[in-house]
Amino acid sequence: MQDQPTLATERLLLRPFQGTDAARVQSLAGNPAVARMTSNIPHPYTDGEAENWIAAHADDWQRRSAAIFAVCLRCDAELIGAVGLMNIHHGDTELGYWIGEPHWGQGYASEAVDAVIGFGMTSLELARVHAHHLSRNPASGKVLRNAGLTRTGKGTVNARDGVSQEDAEFYELILIE
Repeated sequence: MQDQPTLATERLLLRPFQGTDAARVQSLAGNPAVARMTSNIPHPYTDGEAENWIAAHADDWQRRSAAIFAVCLRCDAELIGAVGLMNIHHGDTELGYWIGEPHWGQGYASEAVDAVIGFGMTSLELARVHAHHLSRNPASGKVLRNAGLTRTGKGTVNARDGVSQEDAEFYELILIE
């Protein structure tokens, strides 16, 4: 089975995560401002969680159940976030992403999402991509709309605490009719 590829855009490299990325992931994703905008990034982000998350990626790729990429700046290879296709099954996948707060508002999420959707279409033969964002995070909705996803409705998702619910907006992109 092939190793997960590296993707390049004008400003970014999307590469497989490495164990050495764990401290940077913990720092960026563990920022309360980042965690608050997602339903699945833990806060506090405790020691060992990033290592465990990264360690699972290679097996997920080999099973073709997920393709998770480190989002890095091309100019200096600095890791600034993550983007991925998760729960890949029968041509359907869930899109997820986060960008570290120092890099918000610069179009990096949109650039990374476009690249990973293109990869999913051409290399994974995906027929549908779906995603959601918390209603209190409209910037994420803009990323999804910029990538061509259409809003399909509003609902709730489980919050990080696993008990409460969060309002969310749901989107999809049909790639093959």
